[in-house]
Amino acid sequence: MSKKDALLSVSIANTRDLSEVISNIYQYLNRHKEYLNSLNVFPVPDGDTGLNMVLTLQGAIAQMVGKTDLDISAGAYLKELADNMLLNSRGCSGVILSLFVQGFANVVSNNDFSKENIYKAIENGYKNAYEGTENPQEGTMLTLMRAFRDFFYEQMQNEDDPLLIIREIIPKLKEVLNQTPEMLPVLKQAGVVDSGASGFIILLEGIDKELKNHHITGISIPSLLGIGKTLRQLLKDRRSNLRKNPMLPLILNINSNRVYNNRLQEVIEDARKVFSHINNRISLQKKIINDLQEIDRSWNPEIKYRYCTEFTLESDLTSKEYLKEKLNGYGDSLMIIQSDNKFKIHIHTNKPNDIFEEVSKLGDLLFTKVDDMKKQHRNFISEDFVDYERDKSIFCIVSGKGFAEILKNLGADDILCYGQNKPSVNQILKNLNNLKAKNIIAAADDYDILMALKLAVSLCKSNVYIVESDNPISLISMMMNISKEYDITTMFDQAMKNLHTIPFSAIARATRNVTGENGLVVNKNEYFAVYRKSIIAANTQLHQLIIEIIDKFAGDSILITLYKGERVKNNDELLQVLKLRYPNIEFEVYDGGQSKFEYYITFE
Repeated sequence: MSKKDALLSVSIANTRDLSEVISNIYQYLNRHKEYLNSLNVFPVPDGDTGLNMVLTLQGAIAQMVGKTDLDISAGAYLKELADNMLLNSRGCSGVILSLFVQGFANVVSNNDFSKENIYKAIENGYKNAYEGTENPQEGTMLTLMRAFRDFFYEQMQNEDDPLLIIREIIPKLKEVLNQTPEMLPVLKQAGVVDSGASGFIILLEGIDKELKNHHITGISIPSLLGIGKTLRQLLKDRRSNLRKNPMLPLILNINSNRVYNNRLQEVIEDARKVFSHINNRISLQKKIINDLQEIDRSWNPEIKYRYCTEFTLESDLTSKEYLKEKLNGYGDSLMIIQSDNKFKIHIHTNKPNDIFEEVSKLGDLLFTKVDDMKKQHRNFISEDFVDYERDKSIFCIVSGKGFAEILKNLGADDILCYGQNKPSVNQILKNLNNLKAKNIIAAADDYDILMALKLAVSLCKSNVYIVESDNPISLISMMMNISKEYDITTMFDQAMKNLHTIPFSAIARATRNVTGENGLVVNKNEYFAVYRKSIIAANTQLHQLIIEIIDKFAGDSILITLYKGERVKNNDELLQVLKLRYPNIEFEVYDGGQSKFEYYITFE
């Protein structure tokens, strides 16, 4: 490919082709999900990094059905896809990937796919993912995103086509991936590379593969509009001057397969007929000019401020006049509605992120919405009111149906029972909103859900207090020591103080060989016990391991409770053995229904 051709192949203009490419990239990732799942650091049957990434993309694609029938640009399509990815993101891997895609799409929403703008998009994607990740660590997907940015910048000095740049840096990214065990000790101990980082490279491979197969690169929108403008001038010119115009050969010989705008492709074909001296030249000429005017109107280049921006600010400001002074310089069509200490603002601007950064210094942003007016025009929406039905509620997210029932009986107002697949941001958000509570305490049984929960909370209109728990026993401990008679702040303090009052061990079956921190070797399919997030024992026999753990931790316990997982069918024999072995201890067994561990064992 020559540099001239490369410069032309910098835009994706046909959303139908783009939709097909994205679907195929999803299929490519889906074929590799089990490999990614197998890289899970902890050897429990919950290695779901690949699954979370697949479901995140799958959910977004499902929401985009029918969008290709709309007259929107590829950049606008990607931006909407990114928004849907964020709402459908699952687990840390899904959320981080969605944040990257969101940052990327926000930049290319202008439909500029030049190498310079692609670099800006990659840089913004990494920044968005890094800043949106709590306690970001090296050796993870974030490391690969940063390396992607750096390698792209280096390679773009020598190459013009963004796709060729990506293709050439994938081997370099794999070298970085192989170094991740040295960056993150837990990876080195497990003997694996980071699963999220691997998934990011697989996505890039899918992008390279699909765009290479589909030859999706075409002529940029500005170039297409330039061709349209030139056509109009040529059609109005004298026939004797046409042959002298240097643009005529270009238009007559342009490869229409590289014009992905169907209407402009038809216009070019009609223009060729006009210039070929056909009989109905005059009527066809009028049709071409009308079609070009329609294309111009759909592009709407006259919009001065591109983004229709809305947000709700909660602030101690006493009036909206100060806000007016602050925001007037950012755009036009400014409207501010005040309701007590809440301000609903509407403005047309080119810098929505700058506005959000500025007003966040004045209070809390409760709601934000940015629409690209080159994609659609909309009227200002009046103040949103939430009809709260209760002052406070408790919301729990758990894997097992048994745990869900236990927490419900302990006083939780709503339970999201997600089974084996982590819940999406949108699922969590719907449950939060359905509570119709002004204040909510929310807690999940898995740390991998925390990022999705926080993202859902940022979109929820209720005041949500997040309890950063990571197991169902903590949720039981929380519910046993909380009272709804108190105000929400006191309730939250109670929840945090009583989160770890019940000691427990968890038992699972290894999905691969692993070596624990103390050098303990666990072979694939062996059972192993975890205490305070460390592997402390292993055995090929489940019941023998349970007895070993009870011997170790029973101490002065008068009650030991076993919560069995979904794979445990019958434990009557085990219970009889335990009662004979420990006559002074009372044993209780509940069906937890969890998918991750065979048993949770608590000591009280």
